[in-house]
Amino acid sequence: MLPGVHAIVPILGFIIFFLAPKTQIPMAPLSFAIKGRVLTAEDGAEYLNALNRFSHVSILKPQHIFFPAELDDIPPILNYATSNDPPIELAVKGGGIHSSAWASSDGGIVIDLAQLNKVALSPDNQSVIVQGGAVWGDVYKVCQEAKLEVVGSPLWFVGVGGFTLGGGYGPLSGEHGLAIDNLLSAIVVLADGRIVRTSPTEEPELFWAIRGGGNQFGIVVEFTFKTHPSAGPFTVGTLIYDGEKLPLILKAIQDWKANQTANSRLNLMFFRPGPSFAPKIMLLPWIAGSASNVEEILAPFRRTVTPLLDKVNSVPDMFALSHGSDASFAAAPKRLIIRGLFIADIWGDMMMEVFKRWRDHTEGSEDVKSSGIMCDLTFPYKITEIDPSATASHVRRPHYWFSVQGRSNRVEADDVNKAFVASVARYVREYNTQKTGEDFGAWISMAQGDESAKDIFGDNLSRLRRAKARYDPQKVWTKGIVIEPASE
Repeated sequence: MLPGVHAIVPILGFIIFFLAPKTQIPMAPLSFAIKGRVLTAEDGAEYLNALNRFSHVSILKPQHIFFPAELDDIPPILNYATSNDPPIELAVKGGGIHSSAWASSDGGIVIDLAQLNKVALSPDNQSVIVQGGAVWGDVYKVCQEAKLEVVGSPLWFVGVGGFTLGGGYGPLSGEHGLAIDNLLSAIVVLADGRIVRTSPTEEPELFWAIRGGGNQFGIVVEFTFKTHPSAGPFTVGTLIYDGEKLPLILKAIQDWKANQTANSRLNLMFFRPGPSFAPKIMLLPWIAGSASNVEEILAPFRRTVTPLLDKVNSVPDMFALSHGSDASFAAAPKRLIIRGLFIADIWGDMMMEVFKRWRDHTEGSEDVKSSGIMCDLTFPYKITEIDPSATASHVRRPHYWFSVQGRSNRVEADDVNKAFVASVARYVREYNTQKTGEDFGAWISMAQGDESAKDIFGDNLSRLRRAKARYDPQKVWTKGIVIEPASE
């Protein structure tokens, strides 16, 4: 690609986007004031900057963007939206990472929590209090200074709220479970404007629902997480192989899994790096603590086949670890479409078929060659200690997560990428069901919105519907995987 094109394409996309016809919902004039900011299209560049999302596929044009500066700013916004006839669509933005437009609105209202981003350790350092607009980098910075860790995202720019409401699979999940398994309490602004605290003893049904139930029960404006002693330093590596070596790599992964412990983790990726853009396999091993047996842990990946690149180094803590991919994401195409699901294993014939489909897709068009596949193999057994009915996240048997990602800089490639990610995700889900006899469903954090609530929540859906009837009977929250309130 010519120099400068990566910078020019997103700008052209914005120009085309804002020349397109706009769908507007008539609204009553604002009749209230908040201490935070309110932006409309008349605010020009500031409004455009506020629309930006990690994936440009997720950018829509609301009539108003509210930035509450305190919790009391939120109830009047909700009242304004719900008192219009018809009610105005509401979207809530935390980190803005989801590749679906769940944190955006076309003609409605976005409540952007960016100013509610405070992070504070408890006096005894046993927990950390995090506002809903914080990203994980904010949390890791505070914990770094106290030599503590918390179960969070491997990427610093991911929003705490969306990550947690989807379950929260992180680098420390092998040792400490999901983020929701470490959630002690939360503060939620309900659809009717009430601000409530929820915990195992306060609004316990709400506490159950927000732990994996997504954005369907209110705006979670504060989380309190359990902290853990520092797990660092972390040994991290990058091993790259030719794509034709995949059968050998899959065999090496099975050998590695046989001795995997809670403090080790592996990512498997299919990608096409420049300048040749030939299919490659990348392994990202990750080992917590001062592991003296790093060479032994990595041996299966070195003795099976010599990597084209073998780079291993040490980072001190989660804050440093979470910035490890900054350069890659800065250069990646901005239009991302992603689907994710859970699998019991990475079976050889399944992964060979996935590789073939990915290779054919990325060879078929220059526009989509940055599309990729990723599997996360975090030690799964800590997650299984929680009963499937104890939280809204119901997949509690040993599993890993799998994602298929369509990337491009051109709007014209979106449909091709959507078809690709849907096809591969469907194939993997059906394969996993056939092998295990159980449908693990789709993962809400990497869903596209056309999945059914049953696909996401499984047998926990009935209880979630009852919680929806209690906390949002009028369906104010309509973005994402919508849960229908249970009827009487």
